[in-house]
Amino acid sequence: MIFVTVPDHGCVYTLSQEDGDELYFSPILDDGSVNLEDFYPVEFVDELDEEESKETMEEIRNRLSRMAKV
Repeated sequence: MIFVTVPDHGCVYTLSQEDGDELYFSPILDDGSVNLEDFYPVEFVDELDEEESKETMEEIRNRLSRMAKV
């Protein structure tokens, strides 16, 4: 499993293990740890209004995809 940590978002991102197409996140806890068994799907296409936020999520997804191919 490959992760991208984005402290400004307060979470860690990864791609689904089934098809590697869906973006998931897990919050960074108060003590700085992350529960790597507790991820939630990012529904950025439907729920985010700002175009910049959508682009940021796409960049994270694309970065994870590139990392998975290495």
